[in-house]
Amino acid sequence: MASFFKTITEAIRYYEENGFDSIEKLETWIERIKKSAYAELVPESVLNETLNAALRNIYTKQIDRGQILKMHPEASQFTVNKLKPKLRAELDRRVAISKGLIKLNRQQMIEKTTQRFAGWASSIPDGGSRAVEVKDVKDNIRKAMTQLPFEERRVLIDQGTKFVGALNEIIAQDGGAIAAEWHIHRAPGYKNRHNHEDRDGKVYAIRGNWAMEKSLMKAGPAGYYDDITKPGEEVFCSCHVRYMYALRELPPDMLTIKGQEALDEVRKKRQAAK
Repeated sequence: MASFFKTITEAIRYYEENGFDSIEKLETWIERIKKSAYAELVPESVLNETLNAALRNIYTKQIDRGQILKMHPEASQFTVNKLKPKLRAELDRRVAISKGLIKLNRQQMIEKTTQRFAGWASSIPDGGSRAVEVKDVKDNIRKAMTQLPFEERRVLIDQGTKFVGALNEIIAQDGGAIAAEWHIHRAPGYKNRHNHEDRDGKVYAIRGNWAMEKSLMKAGPAGYYDDITKPGEEVFCSCHVRYMYALRELPPDMLTIKGQEALDEVRKKRQAAK
């Protein structure tokens, strides 16, 4: 089978010489372009294998090796181990979502390519045209396909980030986190969204947590965590949050009078025990 780019070149040459002569001929060329495009791509099975390996590697680092506890200083490996069935289910879910996105992206990119070709080819008058700028036409038609490898890499990166975020959410919810402190991603060349920079260092209350139910804390100036987008939720977001589980970690303005009294009492007992 001819390569994708060779097929595009042949198709353009055909319409340059003959013009739009029939819908049947156009459909034949579209089918040839589709087949050559799919043949040119990295096999879906290979890409899925890469995806599986990447997400499972994240799971191993974060869960099996305990790296995720850096975001949950007050949680324990025991808590993580107890939640492994849920965490494993999230891994399976994320793999399925990512595979679906990759497949959909491929279909959309190839569809864009054939739509551009059909739009151009049907505009050439019967009998052909000498005014065709072959290079410009070729570049425009194949633009979507040249972007596909980038889009597929983006899926891998973005889904990996979302996966880490989802694992953190599960541990926070089931582990009894009461607040989340936002941290932007700091790396050379990385540009944080302006609204994410505004969140940096702010502490958001987790709605309905045990400390709120006992009237020990309240939402601070930043508000509630479920009122903002989560780390990794927006494309290419690499921010993270550090979860808080104890009253002593909260800023003073998030403690109620009852909460401050309870915290003072604990401190007195600890002081007396020394």
